[in-house]
Amino acid sequence: MFLRVLTTVSCAAAMAVPMAGPASAATVTYQTGPVLNACTLLPGVTPQPGTMTTRFDAPDSVASGTTITPAGVGGGIRFEAGPHAILTAYGYDGFRGHVDLGLAATGATLSGPSATGLTVPEQIYPAGGAFEVLFEQGPGAVVPSLTAGAPGMATVKVTTTATFTLEVHRKADGVWNPWTMTCNVKVTNPPQNPAFSPLIPVT
Repeated sequence: MFLRVLTTVSCAAAMAVPMAGPASAATVTYQTGPVLNACTLLPGVTPQPGTMTTRFDAPDSVASGTTITPAGVGGGIRFEAGPHAILTAYGYDGFRGHVDLGLAATGATLSGPSATGLTVPEQIYPAGGAFEVLFEQGPGAVVPSLTAGAPGMATVKVTTTATFTLEVHRKADGVWNPWTMTCNVKVTNPPQNPAFSPLIPVT
């Protein structure tokens, strides 16, 4: 589904954009590898582990000084069977709402510190197994533009916290209850989040 898997040296999710290339660059999808987070899945429940991936569409090369606005920003956070069992035990089976992702860049300048208002479409999950809270760039989302710096490699990463402003679906009566789920990158010592090397050459 996605064309490239990239990272930065931190344990936060990162995406890379090459800085030099032909004027007529092709559009590609940049995607992070899975990054372990701890998420406040439900009120009163200990934060649960979830693995987040993020993506965006942008040119496969960007000339120094050029400003672009990524499109197709989206991704998801996957919870395994254990967190799903907790969700079910509390009587819930779905989510909908929005998410804000804090962003930071190296080798480039962002016009703003975050992508806001990304849509979490209504998702009802069957019982058992893993499930994923998906999000996508929909109407009303605000995505910062990226101005490339000096030739080399630019990275854009999701910073430590993603804030999900959600409604949680109660299976018994179909009521949607408001809830804010925060997901924080899990920092361990020694680091246990996976690292992926960039696949785009720097010229």
